[in-house]
Amino acid sequence: MSNGDGFAMDHLSIRDEIEELIKSKKSHEFFTEVDKNLWKPVVQKIEESFIQKQHYTNSLHWGWQRLKDPQYVLRMVDTSNRYLKYFVNDDRVWFIVEDYKDKMWLYEGDTNFIIKNVIPELMHLREYYLISKKYEWLLCINHDDIVFGSGLEVVNKMKKFEQMNSEEIIRT
Repeated sequence: MSNGDGFAMDHLSIRDEIEELIKSKKSHEFFTEVDKNLWKPVVQKIEESFIQKQHYTNSLHWGWQRLKDPQYVLRMVDTSNRYLKYFVNDDRVWFIVEDYKDKMWLYEGDTNFIIKNVIPELMHLREYYLISKKYEWLLCINHDDIVFGSGLEVVNKMKKFEQMNSEEIIRT
């Protein structure tokens, strides 16, 4: 399949899409890709903090299926990114996106910028993670647009949101 510009749509990289977005918004001070020499220890710390490793090769790919406790899951009536502001108070977060062939890309940036200007603009966004830079909590929105949380702070916020806004939750 082609988009008319000669690009195969099923091979379009989310990383390329994000790079174009960063250039178009001139937003390097709000949102940047983590240097390839620095990302490995960050991702390892995220995996150690939030993912139950059943095998040494496990990674964040489908990590929402192996989150450590405490954890919580919500399915919203509207697109999940509309609700992220209720769960995240941190000014800056780690942002991980899954790309073509299960490749993960790590970014760091201003939380509001990511929620308002990055996530809604990405056409090929499948699964993504927002993670506390202090490794206190993790949110994952998977390919089915379900919100998964791990870490006491975010789990408590998700439960409180559900109690206060039951009309926004899909019961399964």
